[in-house]
Amino acid sequence: MLKEAIHHRPKNNYAYAYNENTLHIKLRTKKHDVSHVHLIYGDPFEYVKDEPVLHEQSMKVVYQDDLYDYWFVEFEPINNRTAYIFKIYDEQTEPVYFTERGYLHEIPTDNPGFFFKFPYLNKVDVFQAPEWVKDTVWYQIFPERFANGDPSINPEGTLPWGSEAPSPTNFFGGDFEGVMQNLDHLEELGVNGVYFTPIFKAHSNHKYDTIDYFEIDPQFGDKQTFKN
Repeated sequence: MLKEAIHHRPKNNYAYAYNENTLHIKLRTKKHDVSHVHLIYGDPFEYVKDEPVLHEQSMKVVYQDDLYDYWFVEFEPINNRTAYIFKIYDEQTEPVYFTERGYLHEIPTDNPGFFFKFPYLNKVDVFQAPEWVKDTVWYQIFPERFANGDPSINPEGTLPWGSEAPSPTNFFGGDFEGVMQNLDHLEELGVNGVYFTPIFKAHSNHKYDTIDYFEIDPQFGDKQTFKN
């Protein structure tokens, strides 16, 4: 068992509320290295005779890439609170327990600090995607590199379109007007949603180094142009 390849973190895409009653937990292991994984979990405050009340549920591989297996389990937390560890098997050795603080050969029933925690499944924290998103075909636009529709607002040093290879520091004058002039093309592709990279005021061509989140960068146009 290649322990260095095993990975989990109790947040983001590895531990999240799927709905107001259900948690999704994932674990990464080396591809074809592990035969079985079980999630051991319980309410971190539920004890009987000084022993935590724990439940066990098997996980399954839901997808793979060139290097890793990704294990998954869906379950309903006890009292909306969850503490958990992983019981991992391979074909050669005794199972090990993967915990918040490393690997053990037995369940750390006397030390709750070894358990991963999902503190509370709160209904208001569950993400609800709008219905229209499910039918949206997105097209991501990096405005500075899409089309120059209004040369009058070009930043200083703007190069003729396609005159040299793009670099982290050069400008070609892409703007909102250029996007509007090409909406027919996007519709012909079947696109019905546009996702912009940052458009706020910044020194760079990519605008990730935002100066002011309340101002459109003037090389793209003004707020009225953006509204249009």
